[in-house]
Amino acid sequence: MKGITVKELLEDKEYGLELTAVAGLKGLSRKIYNTKIQKLGLVATGKMVYMHPHRIQILGNTEISYLLSLKDEETRKIIKELFKQEVVCFVITRNLDIPDYFIQEADARGLPLLKSKLVTSTFIERITKLLEEKLAPSTTVHGVFMDVLGVGVLIIGRPGIGKSESALELIMRGHRLIVDDVVYVKKVGAIELHGEAPEMIKNLLEIRGVGIVDIRRLFGASSICDKKKIDFVVELIDWDEKRDNERLGMKEEKYRLLGIDLPLVKIPVSLGRNVSAIIELACRNFVLKQQGIDTASELEEKILKTTAAGKK
Repeated sequence: MKGITVKELLEDKEYGLELTAVAGLKGLSRKIYNTKIQKLGLVATGKMVYMHPHRIQILGNTEISYLLSLKDEETRKIIKELFKQEVVCFVITRNLDIPDYFIQEADARGLPLLKSKLVTSTFIERITKLLEEKLAPSTTVHGVFMDVLGVGVLIIGRPGIGKSESALELIMRGHRLIVDDVVYVKKVGAIELHGEAPEMIKNLLEIRGVGIVDIRRLFGASSICDKKKIDFVVELIDWDEKRDNERLGMKEEKYRLLGIDLPLVKIPVSLGRNVSAIIELACRNFVLKQQGIDTASELEEKILKTTAAGKK
């Protein structure tokens, strides 16, 4: 199962968690697998039944103030119970003072105790975003991922069918490359997939006969994009006269990826067909459909009306 360590949280710069380690440094290799966090709330009063295991536990002003208001013996009892639970790490927000016994228990048990300067609500928002992105289900797909007219289009097909060559033509038409060959796909939330390039092949495009070229250096920063939501899929297939290729656009096919169904357009490839122009056209048509304009459906409706009128 994919996870991230507490140490990775400490070293993060992208999400601005502003964390420092206070105690329990022996436990920094502990792994976080759950995208959900918990603000202790009632648990800080000793009601351990409300504790959710295997989560990052956050203590804000309410929890710390309550613990500091108790007699020393009561505070120790609650803290001892807290450390018996299955906790990944504790985080104190607002740079609040931490009870000494809390620090002692963290060191004794090797359970990380961290502190952040952020107010609780801001910290929760940021760490939730980090966990959702870092722990999102992911996979890799062989293909090319492009930003065409603001649409994230994943181009797939057998090796040698012309995916990279089509991508090059699209780049020369002013569109942007995200990644060629290996697309790293991550599930974000319940219904979105985002694609990006593995670090090693970022900005690179392989063209048979020429080799690997750096698109950013050749065409400038505006020709590439780091990551984007995948809106739909284009599959390049070999032209076959016997195949019943879609002509009207009435049939809606899907491409399933990480449990999400994406719209799929199959484009037959043959000598003389301008595949890149067709891909761009498919993207323009996708945008229209998103706006509620479906040309194929409108045509079918007109035909049905004409047929009905003729029968009268």
